[in-house]
Amino acid sequence: MSSLKFVVSSLDIIAAHAGRNKQLAELAEKALAAIKENDQQLPDPEVVFAPLQLATKSGTIPLATTALDCIGKLISYSYFSAPPPSTGQDGAEQAPLIERAIDTICDCFQGETTLVEVQLQIVKSLLAAVLNDKIIVHGAGLLKAVRQVYNIFLLSRSTANQQVAQGTLTQMVGTVFERVKTRIHMKEARANLDKLKTSRSNLAVDRSDDLDSQSDQADSEEANEPVPDAAPSESIDETGGKLTLKDLEHRKSFDDSHMGDGPTMVSQVKPMKRAARSVSEQSLPESSQEETPESLDAEDEAYIRDAYLVFRSFCNLSTKILPPDQLYDLRGQPMRSKLISLHLVHTLLNNNITVFTSPLCTIRNTKNNEPTNFLQAIKYYLCLSITRNGASSVDRVFDVCCDIFWLMIKYMRSSFKNEIEVFLNEIYLALLARKNAPVSQKITFVGILKRLCEDPRALVEIYLNYDCDRNVDNIFQRIVEDLSRFATAAIPINPTQEQQYEDNHSKSGPGGEWQIKSVLPPPLSVALIATHHDTDGEIPKDYVMKRVALDSLVETLGSLVHWSQPGRPEANGEVGDVQRRPSSDDIRDSIDPSASETASRMDTPIAPSTPVIDDDPDQLEKEKARKTAMTNAIRVFNFKPKHGIKLLVKEGFIPSDAPEDIARFLLREDRLDKTQIGEYLGEGDQKNVDIMHAFVDMMDFSKKRFVDALREFLQSFRLPGEAQKIDRFMLKFAHRYATGNPNAFANADTPYVLAYSVIMLNTDSHSTKVVKRMSKDEFIKNNRGINDSADLPDEYLIGIYEDIQKNEIVLKSEREAAAASGILQAQATGIAAGLGQAFSNVGRDLQREAYVQQSEEISLRSEQLFRDLYRSQRKSATKAGVKFISATSFKHAGPMFDATWMSFFSALSSLIQKTHNLDVNKLCLDGMKLATKIACLFDLSTPREAFISVFKNTANLNNPREMQAKNVEALKVLLDLAQTEGNHLKQSWKDVLMCISQLDRLQLISGGVDESAVPDVSRARFVPPPQRTDTVDSRKSTSSARKTRPRAHTGPQGVSLEIALESRSDEVIKSVDRIFTNTANLSRDAIIHFARALTEVSWDEIRVSGSNDSPRTYSLQKIVEISYYNMTRVRFEWSHIWDVLGEHFNKVGCHANTAIVFFALDSLRQLSMRFMEIEELAGFKFQKDFLKPFEHVMSNSSNVSVKDMILRCLIQMIQARGENIRSGWRTMFGVFTVAAREPYESIVNLAYESVTQVYKTRFGVVISQGAFTDLIVCLTEFSKNMRFQKKSLQAMETLKSIIPTMLKTPECPLSQKSAANANQSEPNLKSPTQLTRTSVEEGFWFPVLFAFHDVLMTGEDLEVRSNALNYFFETLLRYGGDFPPEFWDILWRQQLYPIFMVLRSRPEMTNALNHEELSVWLSTTMIQALRNMITLFTHYFDALEYMLDRFLELLALCICQENDTIARIGSNCLQQLILQNVTKFTPEHWAKIVGAFCELFERTTAYQLFSTMAINSTASLSPPPSGLELGGALSPTSETLPVDEKSLKINGTDTNGHSSAPESTNGDAADSITALADANPAAMAATPQPETPTQQLEEFKPANPLQQQPVVVTAARRRFFNRIISRCVLQLLMIETVNELFSNDAVYAQIPSPELLRLMALLKKSFLFAKRFNADKDLRMRLWREGFMKQPPNLLKQESGSAATYVSILFRMFGDTAPERQGSKADVESALVPLCRDIIRGYTGLDEESQHRNIVAWRPVVVDVLEGYAAFPRDGFTAHIQSFYPLFVELLGKDLGQELRAALLLVLRRVGEVGLGIEGMVGGGGVVAAGAAGAVGGNGAAERGRRNSVLSVPSARPSPSMDSLSDDPSGQFMGRP
Repeated sequence: MSSLKFVVSSLDIIAAHAGRNKQLAELAEKALAAIKENDQQLPDPEVVFAPLQLATKSGTIPLATTALDCIGKLISYSYFSAPPPSTGQDGAEQAPLIERAIDTICDCFQGETTLVEVQLQIVKSLLAAVLNDKIIVHGAGLLKAVRQVYNIFLLSRSTANQQVAQGTLTQMVGTVFERVKTRIHMKEARANLDKLKTSRSNLAVDRSDDLDSQSDQADSEEANEPVPDAAPSESIDETGGKLTLKDLEHRKSFDDSHMGDGPTMVSQVKPMKRAARSVSEQSLPESSQEETPESLDAEDEAYIRDAYLVFRSFCNLSTKILPPDQLYDLRGQPMRSKLISLHLVHTLLNNNITVFTSPLCTIRNTKNNEPTNFLQAIKYYLCLSITRNGASSVDRVFDVCCDIFWLMIKYMRSSFKNEIEVFLNEIYLALLARKNAPVSQKITFVGILKRLCEDPRALVEIYLNYDCDRNVDNIFQRIVEDLSRFATAAIPINPTQEQQYEDNHSKSGPGGEWQIKSVLPPPLSVALIATHHDTDGEIPKDYVMKRVALDSLVETLGSLVHWSQPGRPEANGEVGDVQRRPSSDDIRDSIDPSASETASRMDTPIAPSTPVIDDDPDQLEKEKARKTAMTNAIRVFNFKPKHGIKLLVKEGFIPSDAPEDIARFLLREDRLDKTQIGEYLGEGDQKNVDIMHAFVDMMDFSKKRFVDALREFLQSFRLPGEAQKIDRFMLKFAHRYATGNPNAFANADTPYVLAYSVIMLNTDSHSTKVVKRMSKDEFIKNNRGINDSADLPDEYLIGIYEDIQKNEIVLKSEREAAAASGILQAQATGIAAGLGQAFSNVGRDLQREAYVQQSEEISLRSEQLFRDLYRSQRKSATKAGVKFISATSFKHAGPMFDATWMSFFSALSSLIQKTHNLDVNKLCLDGMKLATKIACLFDLSTPREAFISVFKNTANLNNPREMQAKNVEALKVLLDLAQTEGNHLKQSWKDVLMCISQLDRLQLISGGVDESAVPDVSRARFVPPPQRTDTVDSRKSTSSARKTRPRAHTGPQGVSLEIALESRSDEVIKSVDRIFTNTANLSRDAIIHFARALTEVSWDEIRVSGSNDSPRTYSLQKIVEISYYNMTRVRFEWSHIWDVLGEHFNKVGCHANTAIVFFALDSLRQLSMRFMEIEELAGFKFQKDFLKPFEHVMSNSSNVSVKDMILRCLIQMIQARGENIRSGWRTMFGVFTVAAREPYESIVNLAYESVTQVYKTRFGVVISQGAFTDLIVCLTEFSKNMRFQKKSLQAMETLKSIIPTMLKTPECPLSQKSAANANQSEPNLKSPTQLTRTSVEEGFWFPVLFAFHDVLMTGEDLEVRSNALNYFFETLLRYGGDFPPEFWDILWRQQLYPIFMVLRSRPEMTNALNHEELSVWLSTTMIQALRNMITLFTHYFDALEYMLDRFLELLALCICQENDTIARIGSNCLQQLILQNVTKFTPEHWAKIVGAFCELFERTTAYQLFSTMAINSTASLSPPPSGLELGGALSPTSETLPVDEKSLKINGTDTNGHSSAPESTNGDAADSITALADANPAAMAATPQPETPTQQLEEFKPANPLQQQPVVVTAARRRFFNRIISRCVLQLLMIETVNELFSNDAVYAQIPSPELLRLMALLKKSFLFAKRFNADKDLRMRLWREGFMKQPPNLLKQESGSAATYVSILFRMFGDTAPERQGSKADVESALVPLCRDIIRGYTGLDEESQHRNIVAWRPVVVDVLEGYAAFPRDGFTAHIQSFYPLFVELLGKDLGQELRAALLLVLRRVGEVGLGIEGMVGGGGVVAAGAAGAVGGNGAAERGRRNSVLSVPSARPSPSMDSLSDDPSGQFMGRP
């Protein structure tokens, strides 16, 4: 056995060198003898160990080294196994042999005096003891071995031994953790096996509480994410304030107070047959207990406890605070101890991260024996180590702490959420903000940030857990802002140094190398520790930091892009390659840097199998928005406190505006500016005072020293400078302090005065402006008698004085700001002190001292805060775990970028503009490219446009001569982005396409084209609008002048040859081509954005070059190209694209430069020809839209050649693609329609020929495609072109010829309707382009008829208009028999009635025609149309009879016009309508006709005669739109006069028969006016009341009214008077119309009696109205005085005429023997006789001299009465002789004319014959009979002539319109000769 040889030899050496030590020699011999006795086998270990142990204590090198070497080898061979504990001689339990062996080895080291050889042998032996993998030492023995090696490393003077000890120490602690790792793997395997067994035995078992399910849950976590911490006490108390560094030092949640080092235990690994190794804690016999989970867990616990103890030991060693003299002595033992401890902590964390993060690694709490997560157990010590060393001013310490902190962020951030925030805010980010912090340390930490930026998951989770948490500062945002600040710092550096930096850093590997391999501590021996290799040499450190910061920014963007990868549609198929399934293996791989993972950038978000409640992007975004709102509100407060408070209350951050709520917020919110708080609380408003009182009341000053209370009070705000404000604060503070400490002072005045005194002392002692400081005596003197006239103790005041002198009362925030800015506190003042300080500063590193001082302040402040917070947490009963949000969604990248993009933008854009370093430029371009991708993916328009704009500006294409390599690179990146991000660029396409256009310009210029001939498209916004007056000659002269300008340059147009070649490289050209060809793959929205941007760039090109002979059309060509590429898109998408492109062609086609227009039109033609190759399905109309630009250009261009080209393009399309044209016909006809309006004969002729050719050859296709209407409209426009009458007439004939052609064309449904039954064919033959609700007639007849209608309404040529009118009604008369009623309704509404709409609304026609043309149109076209309407109605009476009321309404409209001609024509047409159809009318028709007469009589009754006197202001006289008020009742309605239509009596009695005479009494007139006023209050109000005071005051009224001249009236009032006169004239016309109608026997015979009676009532009403007016002499005189007429008005003709007609019809009815008439004979007689008597009596009462006009007017009426009575039947004549005869006798006294004499003679003869019985009195009988028959029948010529003379209205009367205001129309209705 090999071990036997070295044992025997060792014992021999010991025996030989024992010398005088007999005990040693005996033991050695005894051991040798025992070996021999055991047959050369090793005996009992105790026997062998005894001499070896004694030999180590001999003090001789040979003995000690030999014994140590032998012990070490025996341990390696596991000779010192673990037997059962033996009992010593004293009965005490003896330690295990292995522990005694380790103790023996350790005892050999006696400090630094120990011999070098012995030291080395000790290290070797201890290493053997620890590394033995068969007998494993735990507990105290292990720790003792580690400590002894650690001591040798520190104390040994041998460099070699130091290095060996360092390596051994590293290996020892590494082995301890490796064993734990192995145990964790075994435990995981057991858990998986148990889980598998459980699932097989019972699938339904609930495993929520066992260990397996917990491990299963752990397996399902994301990579790098351990389960939440098990210790609940880790959370912070919400009310305890923020966590700080001091809190971390006492944040110990794992109780190990009873753990100690633990007893030394030994585990012996026994060989087993199964694959896994079985480990037991003691060398016990094999039993079933070894296999139990409890025994295995206990064994695991021993290993984990070792790891815990080792790790805790080094953490504690690293936390020792060193004095300044030892701090910078790297070779000193304290510093080497700290460094080796920190490096070992880092090494253990880095190489064994699984041990710290695995949920299976737990250790039991010694207090409650609960299992605690290992990471939770060591958290306190690790945080304490970083707290004590993180802010160290020693770079070596700082660097290793940064590495440890990085591991905390990388792998343990879920458990260290609050701690990480503290470390960042208090140490590391604060370090970056301090000006006097060493640049080397800043570089180190920026390097850590770079690692963070390379880790997408870590970045996202930092954002989610800090930036989205309202209670935490924004960490991610602050990091990016700091990096941006460093990256943009201006650092002077020369090109050599830049190159040196590039060389140094190009040799270093990729950024992820730090995590690929295991790390080892650097050499820390005395000889090697001080060596520092500065790779950057002379490179400024600030520049290094600038570059690292820039790299970090770009890496951040790369991480965001990588994290958002699942959200990119085109990348979805590739995500699976990078994603990994979350499992326990995956967790281990991702967190263990020794695994095969090469970079954390591979870590992409994985969609969880079940939704993650915490990781809700929308909810987190809301929380972030809420936090941002809070930040903004605080910013507002810090600027304007009152506005800020309002905003905070409005947003809900302060619950209400109650003083308590506001005060609580001001007290607890740290981010508020203390100065603004002081200003706000110090305001004198009552509300502010209340808030200040509540603010102070929330502070607790009880049991606090006065100065401490004052310090606390003044820390919460900054005291304002105004005395009144300070006084209010001090009063409230004194009251609060006295309340909390009632026994402190006599009253509240004492603390009030003392507070003032202390503040003054503080200012006096520390202000730099005070020269003479206050002494103690002065301070005491100032405070005499303030305690209620008593003194405070001098010792007390001196204590206050000294406290203030040593420690100034200053805001912590101000102190920290001063520290961050590097301002040293002045410790002494005065000249002597200043000189002393100046001398003492010589040779000192003030910056280092300041930084050391700041580091100490950080440590002290943090410890105090931590202690306070820990105390408050222990008081809190409820403790909840910290919620850490694990990132799973790719959507977080968007808000992250949105919150920080300005920092990226400012850094990258400024750097790329300022620097010429190609590497930096490339880095910036990469960063901007990544930023643009994120902005595009998440549709962040502002950053996207900003970055794309930077690319455009960086390309610098508008300055080709100044372009450099970086500009070309920027262009390439932009082109690449256009290819990859095309679907998301939206409005940014404009910048991209602008660059492409400028690239083309660069290629042209570099190819030799004159730069002036290719203007810069970016200057389009400065170009004024093109002037159409520019001529070609002027453009030529300008361009030629430019070309002659000399240039001095070497390359083409001064462009760099390199740039020229690069711009023409295949890479660039292909990139541009791919952008346009790939448009076919763009999304629907993206292609529209692209098209819009391309059209905008094209228009800019045209604007800047439109005045050149050869304008730029690059983008216009590209529009054509992309149209070809995208023509295969679905029509829905293509139509939206063409909406954009077509609009552009519209603009370009109307440009002044014909070269551009011709190019655009030719491009349109080619596109159209290509497009028409694709068959268009029925019902689609894209061809129509596609050709629209032709129509637009035709309409808006003024160039004849352009119009000619458009027509020829269309003609070519018709010839080449005529068979494929579908909906395009409509647009083509639209173009021809525009051409038809042109003033150029060539254009009109060419268009007309084309239209007629299409009509002749493709009429059927035109109909089938729904373009029939467009064809008709086109021909209509030709007809209306007044410049070419011949063409107009031809077009009109073509329109007429279309009708028979249409009826014969098979495609037209009307052709089948005319040949077959319309009901069967119509539904099946409708054109596909017609709507289903549209009838065939509307589709075909209506357009044709409307064409005629349009021409007759708007045509300017009279002949064309007349033809249109004739064709219109000819067509209706010829083909109208087939029209259904529905179509007749449409025709009436839209074509027939609108002809006469001018009568209702004159402005409709005056827009198109002037006054003269309108008059011609009215007198020709409209009158003829009216006559044709009557003809049409008569012709189709059966079909149109239901429209009778519409025709009557139309005629009423004409009759009521002010124009006399139209009114008479209307009246005539009304008569013709009745006369021509008199035999066809039914009673219903007669009712409508009589109703029309009722309406007409009502409308023409001049009620305003009685109310006009009340209208004294023209404001109420506003005229109606035109003519008379026709809409309804104008004044009193028919109810005004209570006339019974069935009663023919004029009066109820015969007593009022004389009222018509002009001499009627005033009483009668008053009665008439009163009767009228009863129904019309306005008329009553208008009548002057005799009793009113106004009548009594009128003293200057002339005695004779006739002597007063008419007053002058205004134009408005004259118009009003004229409208009244027009009504009177029209009333006469209506009476005449009735009279003429009833002159026709057929009318009288056909009209039903009820309707005749209604008509008679109208005449009666008219008679009464005129009679009443004529009787009111006062009213007539007043009207005359008001200027109504030139003489007093009367209605004599209306009264006599209505009476004559009324009497005539009554006589006829009385003599009618028809049965229908006989029924009303009695009524007729009772009405007729009194009226006749009344007329004769009135006539006889007229004065022949003064009332001659009245006599002339009434004489024919009297004649009619006499002749009518003479023709009465005998019995009727006899019955009334007595009443009539006296009247006849009275007539004899008048001047009788021939007619009256003859009539009177006839009556007297009849009286003699009938009354006196004298036969033969009526001489000849025939004359009398003839006269009687004429009177009754009404058809005698004489009688008709007489009545006409009574009723005649002069036909040549002028219209009472504005044109005839000076005329006196009174003769038209007054009884004047």
